[in-house]
Amino acid sequence: MAIKVELNGGLDIGNGYVKALVESKAEGGKRDTVDMPSAVAILTRPNQVPISDDDAAETLNGEDADFFNQLDASFDSPLIPDSYRRVFGMRSLSADGAFEEFDTVGRASKAKQPLSKALVLGIFAAKALKDYVAREGSLPTEEILVDASVALALPISEFMRHRESYAAEFVNGGKAHIAMVKNFETSVIVKISFSKVEVLAEGASAHYAIAERGATIMDKVLSDLLENAPTPERREELSEITSEDVLAATNTIGIDVGEGTVNFPVFTNGKFNADASRTLDKGWGSVLLSAITAMEDQGIEAGFSSRKDIAEFLQRKPSALKKTFYNRVQQFVDQEAVFFADEVAEKLGTILRNVGAMTEVGFVYGGGAGAMKDVLYSRLQEKISEMNSMSAFPLLYLDGSYSRHLNRAGLFLASQDKTKAEAKRAAKKKD
Repeated sequence: MAIKVELNGGLDIGNGYVKALVESKAEGGKRDTVDMPSAVAILTRPNQVPISDDDAAETLNGEDADFFNQLDASFDSPLIPDSYRRVFGMRSLSADGAFEEFDTVGRASKAKQPLSKALVLGIFAAKALKDYVAREGSLPTEEILVDASVALALPISEFMRHRESYAAEFVNGGKAHIAMVKNFETSVIVKISFSKVEVLAEGASAHYAIAERGATIMDKVLSDLLENAPTPERREELSEITSEDVLAATNTIGIDVGEGTVNFPVFTNGKFNADASRTLDKGWGSVLLSAITAMEDQGIEAGFSSRKDIAEFLQRKPSALKKTFYNRVQQFVDQEAVFFADEVAEKLGTILRNVGAMTEVGFVYGGGAGAMKDVLYSRLQEKISEMNSMSAFPLLYLDGSYSRHLNRAGLFLASQDKTKAEAKRAAKKKD
């Protein structure tokens, strides 16, 4: 007899990293946090040694376990064009296979790239297996049937064109997508059916999280705002702003710096303004790729095969043996960051022509925002002053330690709200 589970998730499938929250709908169900590179390695030959079934509990739920970053699975689904095995996340970065990451150079929509679908299916399959083994202590002998509710996001430009078709592909007319987890000696079949799929605009979902949890972070952000005020006069003006003022604002602009795109969600009178919102089809990953090209043009073979390699390298404090090399690489990245900051500021300027006068506050956040702050913050403030010299609105630069997770948090809130709304409608019908 099949094992039935219900899962609920908010998945921010970024061009660089997946940030997700997934929970069981069962009473007392566990919530898992996912943070992994948006990448898989496709294996075309049997070059992976399976883990003993006896070690399943430790592998899935041990103290240092991170199964989402170790998943090995194949799929039978119209969303995936082949049945090859894929290893996910951190494991994919060193696996001997065909490395697959999002194409941020071409014009292929994330909604049309199979990688986005594989990541979603993989996360739900991994979560279902983790929960079963946590409860039962061993691998299942039957297939697991998953009823999934999920909130996903697309860049604003893609959201406008593909949101309905993207959701419909997952729903698949009610038919299940099959994942076969192959980490262990015994493979496990997980059949995933999506009963509810919500698609939001990237960046806009982060605003929902700011509104929900903003009071706990806004005081620190305002303090940072004062520190970065361009003049003493401007600092005095900004000192009168409170957290309550910011959270009460209904006319806002977000600047969501991702790896492949920068999204500019505009909210007018508290509602997402799709007409004014824009996407810049470049991101922090574009800076990293340009830095690799610049090094190669100077005859420097740094050994980075992808933007993932250089991103992971720069995130770690270098050893004494690597410090000189690290600093040299950072110089190339810093130079490219200056050019990119100018592009972001110019894009913001085009949006301000339409909504600058009514905008009350702006927010900068996203996975690439932290690395760009030194050059981007001042450039954006200059552009705001240039476009709105009489009434420049405050620009709040959210710290990278939490801002990269805001879209995830907003999507999870959206998935919960949709689930709660469905439950209320069902209860009313019953009455």
